[in-house]
Formats: sequence, structure tokens, C-alpha cells
Amino acid sequence: MGVERLVLWVESQSTSLIAVITFGFCYASAVFIFVLSRAAASRRFAAELKATTPVMLTPLAVILGLLIAFVASHVWDNVDHANAYVRNEADAIQTALVFADAFPSSTRTEVRNALRNHLQFTKAEDWPAMMEGHANAQALPQALSEAMTSVLSFVPAVAGQEIAQRQAAQAIRRALDARRNRITLSGASIMPMQWVVIAILAALMLLTIAMVHLDKPLALAVNLFSLSTAVAVCFVLLLTNDRPFSTGGNAVEPSALTQLVID
Repeated sequence: MGVERLVLWVESQSTSLIAVITFGFCYASAVFIFVLSRAAASRRFAAELKATTPVMLTPLAVILGLLIAFVASHVWDNVDHANAYVRNEADAIQTALVFADAFPSSTRTEVRNALRNHLQFTKAEDWPAMMEGHANAQALPQALSEAMTSVLSFVPAVAGQEIAQRQAAQAIRRALDARRNRITLSGASIMPMQWVVIAILAALMLLTIAMVHLDKPLALAVNLFSLSTAVAVCFVLLLTNDRPFSTGGNAVEPSALTQLVID
């Protein structure tokens, strides 16, 4: 739980602050290992540590690369799904508005008012609650429920109104599904154990570099800097995109919904 809380706190920061924290931690780890290796260079066991061959880095690098690629693939999928859910919700509301034009005047006004209230609720309450992890995916939004009630309550007078009623009801259901999906997705994140394994593998690579270049401080410093920078870049990419519906990083905005204007 400690790792999870730490990661959630980091991911809630701005992208620039996430980069500062991540690079600072990786460089601090590299400096610590460099100092540790210089202290061990004069010890009796240093000669045995120097026997470590660079080929040891290959399996560690392959395992770390595959793990980061595996985790990143899920992160990118979540980002794509997040954008798709927002677009689907906006498209569904727009479709319901279009078919509502075929309703009687009073019903059309009720549906438009309800959908307008839903957009205002999404911007003012639902979206901030979702980003803070407090939104309830199972609770039906009152405004969308009112819109559905208005759509189903009137009796179609002609076949065109019957078709419009059916299509509008389906559009509102799609909007409900899209909202439920985005709220559910807002709780998805990289597992704490995955972060721990990635950090352990990165630390093992830094330690292996230290043993290989134990008697070559300049080469050791350069290699530690290179690897820690590469690890930091990967961490920043994962941390800023891990939770697309969060208060920090590259968060998905409700622009597709806020751009809808209902007169």
C-alpha cells in the first residue's frame, strides 16, 4: 500500500513536477551507487567483483525492456480507450439532440434541458469527482434519467416520431454506458508490484555496471548517467500517462463534452 500511495501522489502532480521527481530519484540512485562503488574499490573483495562480465547486462536489459513494453502497452490502450469513451459520450448526446427535434415541442424542450443539465453536471461535479477517484459508476446521473423519462413518456403520433423515440433512447443508453466506462477506467493503473519489479531490475542493472567498471570511475559515471537517464525517461512516460482521468500528468480533458452547445 505504501508504494501505491507514493505512486498515486506522484501521478497527481503536474507533468513537469513528475519529471523533476523522477529524474531526481534516478540520478540520486546513480550517485549513491557510484559512491558505494568507489568505497568498495579499495576493499579486498573488489577483485572478485571486477570479474563480473558486461554480458550480464544483456539478460537484465532484455527482461527490463520487455516488462516496460508490456506495461506501456496497457497504458497506451487505457489512454486510447479514455479518449474514445469521452468521444462516444459526446456523440451519443449529440445524436439524442438530433432525434429530439422530431418530438413535440414540450417533450423536445424537456429533453434538451435535461441534456444541458447533464453537460453542466459533468463539467462542474462529475468530472472533478472522477479525477479525484470519488465518482460512482453505478449511480445514474439524474439529468440523463430525466432525459430518458421524457423520451419514453410521450406517445408517438406518426411513424417518424416512433423511430426518433427509439433512436434517442438508444443514444441516451450509449451515453450512460460511455460515462460508466470512463469512470471505471479512471480507477485503472499500473500495479504496485509491477513498479517494484521494474525498480528492482533497474537497480540490478546499475549495480552490474558498477561492478563491471569498478576500477574505471569515469566510465562508471558515464554509464550510470546514461542508464539512469533512460530509466527516468521511461518512468516519466509511464507516470504521466498511467491514469488518463487524473489530476496530474497528461490527463484527458472533457473538451468533446464541453464543446457541445445546447440552445
